[in-house]
Amino acid sequence: EGQVSMSPHRICRYSNEKGSKRKAKPSEIFGAHTDTTFVTIVPAAAVSGLEVYDEDSLQWYRPELNARKHAKSVDPKGEMDAKFPWHSRYLIVMPGELLQITSRNNIPAAVHRVVAAPETPRLSAPVLLRARPGTKMDVERYMGSLDKADSLLLETNDMKMEDIHSSLQ
Repeated sequence: EGQVSMSPHRICRYSNEKGSKRKAKPSEIFGAHTDTTFVTIVPAAAVSGLEVYDEDSLQWYRPELNARKHAKSVDPKGEMDAKFPWHSRYLIVMPGELLQITSRNNIPAAVHRVVAAPETPRLSAPVLLRARPGTKMDVERYMGSLDKADSLLLETNDMKMEDIHSSLQ
Protein backbone atom coordinates (compact mmCIF):
# COMPACT_ATOMS: atom_id res chain seq x y z
CA GLU A 1 0.00 0.00 0.00
CA GLY A 2 2.88 2.42 0.50
CA GLN A 3 3.51 5.12 3.03
CA VAL A 4 0.85 6.26 5.47
CA SER A 5 2.19 9.72 6.20
CA MET A 6 4.82 12.24 5.25
CA SER A 7 4.70 13.70 8.78
CA PRO A 8 7.99 12.80 10.43
CA HIS A 9 8.60 12.96 14.17
CA ARG A 10 12.29 13.69 14.53
CA ILE A 11 14.65 13.42 17.46
CA CYS A 12 17.39 16.05 17.12
CA ARG A 13 20.52 16.76 19.15
CA TYR A 14 22.18 20.11 18.50
CA SER A 15 25.58 20.79 20.00
CA ASN A 16 28.26 23.40 19.58
CA GLU A 17 31.34 21.28 20.19
CA LYS A 18 33.52 23.45 17.95
CA GLY A 19 32.92 26.54 20.05
CA SER A 20 35.28 27.63 22.79
CA LYS A 21 34.15 26.97 26.36
CA ARG A 22 34.92 30.61 27.08
CA LYS A 23 32.60 31.83 24.34
CA ALA A 24 29.46 32.99 26.14
CA LYS A 25 27.34 33.72 23.08
CA PRO A 26 25.52 30.83 21.36
CA SER A 27 26.25 30.29 17.67
CA GLU A 28 24.01 29.20 14.82
CA ILE A 29 23.97 25.42 14.44
CA PHE A 30 21.09 24.99 11.97
CA GLY A 31 20.62 27.95 9.63
CA ALA A 32 17.53 30.05 8.99
CA HIS A 33 14.83 28.16 7.07
CA THR A 34 11.13 27.44 6.77
CA ASP A 35 9.58 23.97 6.87
CA THR A 36 7.59 22.39 4.03
CA THR A 37 4.69 21.57 6.35
CA PHE A 38 1.24 22.78 7.27
CA VAL A 39 2.56 23.25 10.80
CA THR A 40 5.61 22.17 12.78
CA ILE A 41 5.00 21.35 16.43
CA VAL A 42 8.01 21.51 18.72
CA PRO A 43 7.88 20.61 22.42
CA ALA A 44 9.74 23.30 24.37
CA ALA A 45 13.24 22.11 25.25
CA ALA A 46 14.94 22.42 28.63
CA VAL A 47 17.84 24.11 26.86
CA SER A 48 16.53 26.94 24.72
CA GLY A 49 17.94 27.39 21.26
CA LEU A 50 15.04 27.66 18.83
CA GLU A 51 14.82 31.15 17.37
CA VAL A 52 11.92 32.43 15.26
CA TYR A 53 12.33 35.57 13.17
CA ASP A 54 9.86 38.34 13.99
CA GLU A 55 9.22 40.28 10.75
CA ASP A 56 7.61 43.20 12.61
CA SER A 57 10.51 43.89 14.96
CA LEU A 58 13.20 42.58 12.56
CA GLN A 59 14.81 40.42 15.24
CA TRP A 60 15.07 36.83 16.41
CA TYR A 61 12.67 35.71 19.14
CA ARG A 62 13.27 32.76 21.50
CA PRO A 63 9.90 31.16 22.31
CA GLU A 64 11.40 28.80 24.90
CA LEU A 65 12.67 31.74 26.95
CA ASN A 66 9.19 33.25 26.88
CA ALA A 67 7.69 29.89 27.92
CA ARG A 68 10.14 29.71 30.84
CA LYS A 69 9.11 33.23 31.97
CA HIS A 70 5.46 32.26 31.74
CA ALA A 71 6.06 29.06 33.72
CA LYS A 72 7.75 31.06 36.49
CA SER A 73 4.88 33.57 36.59
CA VAL A 74 2.31 30.75 36.91
CA ASP A 75 4.36 28.72 39.40
CA PRO A 76 6.87 31.10 41.08
CA LYS A 77 8.06 28.51 43.62
CA GLY A 78 8.56 25.81 41.00
CA GLU A 79 6.33 23.36 42.85
CA MET A 80 4.98 21.83 39.64
CA ASP A 81 8.49 21.18 38.30
CA ALA A 82 9.00 18.12 40.52
CA LYS A 83 6.16 16.36 38.76
CA PHE A 84 6.23 18.10 35.35
CA PRO A 85 9.31 20.14 34.43
CA TRP A 86 8.40 23.58 33.03
CA HIS A 87 9.42 22.71 29.46
CA SER A 88 7.16 19.64 29.33
CA ARG A 89 4.10 21.91 29.63
CA TYR A 90 4.70 24.00 26.47
CA LEU A 91 4.50 23.47 22.72
CA ILE A 92 5.73 25.78 19.98
CA VAL A 93 3.54 25.70 16.86
CA MET A 94 5.02 27.23 13.71
CA PRO A 95 3.21 27.65 10.38
CA GLY A 96 4.92 26.07 7.39
CA GLU A 97 5.11 26.60 3.65
CA LEU A 98 2.08 24.42 2.84
CA LEU A 99 -0.07 26.51 5.19
CA GLN A 100 1.29 29.67 3.57
CA ILE A 101 0.28 28.34 0.15
CA THR A 102 -3.19 27.18 1.22
CA SER A 103 -3.90 30.37 3.19
CA ARG A 104 -3.01 32.45 0.10
CA ASN A 105 -0.09 34.05 1.98
CA ASN A 106 -2.31 35.16 4.86
CA ILE A 107 -0.31 32.98 7.24
CA PRO A 108 3.40 33.21 6.37
CA ALA A 109 5.74 30.31 7.05
CA ALA A 110 7.84 30.87 10.18
CA VAL A 111 11.50 31.55 9.48
CA HIS A 112 13.45 29.85 12.24
CA ARG A 113 16.90 28.57 13.16
CA VAL A 114 18.68 26.76 15.99
CA VAL A 115 21.49 28.19 18.07
CA ALA A 116 23.52 26.34 20.70
CA ALA A 117 25.94 27.30 23.42
CA PRO A 118 29.17 25.31 23.88
CA GLU A 119 28.26 24.01 27.35
CA THR A 120 25.02 22.06 26.88
CA PRO A 121 23.55 20.23 23.87
CA ARG A 122 19.96 21.03 22.91
CA LEU A 123 17.51 18.16 22.42
CA SER A 124 14.42 18.64 20.31
CA ALA A 125 11.59 16.43 19.04
CA PRO A 126 9.68 18.28 16.30
CA VAL A 127 6.66 16.85 14.49
CA LEU A 128 6.32 18.11 10.92
CA LEU A 129 2.66 17.85 9.87
CA ARG A 130 2.31 17.23 6.17
CA ALA A 131 -0.33 15.62 3.94
CA ARG A 132 -0.55 11.97 2.98
CA PRO A 133 1.62 10.94 0.04
CA GLY A 134 -0.32 10.88 -3.22
CA THR A 135 -2.81 13.50 -2.03
CA LYS A 136 -3.28 16.07 -4.76
CA MET A 137 -3.81 19.78 -4.21
CA ASP A 138 -7.36 20.29 -5.48
CA VAL A 139 -7.74 24.07 -5.35
CA GLU A 140 -11.30 24.16 -6.63
CA ARG A 141 -12.42 21.58 -4.07
CA TYR A 142 -10.64 23.25 -1.14
CA MET A 143 -11.31 26.88 -2.07
CA GLY A 144 -14.71 26.49 -3.73
CA SER A 145 -13.50 28.15 -6.92
CA LEU A 146 -10.31 28.67 -8.88
CA ASP A 147 -11.13 32.39 -8.88
CA LYS A 148 -10.21 32.56 -5.17
CA ALA A 149 -6.71 31.19 -5.74
CA ASP A 150 -3.57 33.27 -6.07
CA SER A 151 -0.83 32.46 -8.57
CA LEU A 152 1.15 30.22 -6.18
CA LEU A 153 -1.92 28.21 -5.24
CA LEU A 154 -2.84 27.82 -8.93
CA GLU A 155 0.73 26.68 -9.64
CA THR A 156 0.34 23.87 -7.11
CA ASN A 157 -3.12 22.85 -8.34
CA ASP A 158 -3.30 19.14 -9.15
CA MET A 159 0.23 18.51 -7.82
CA LYS A 160 0.89 15.66 -5.39
CA MET A 161 1.94 16.81 -1.93
CA GLU A 162 5.33 15.12 -2.21
CA ASP A 163 5.91 16.96 -5.51
CA ILE A 164 5.03 20.27 -3.84
CA HIS A 165 7.44 19.34 -1.04
CA SER A 166 10.21 18.52 -3.55
CA SER A 167 9.66 21.70 -5.56
CA LEU A 168 9.98 23.85 -2.42
CA GLN A 169 13.34 22.35 -1.47
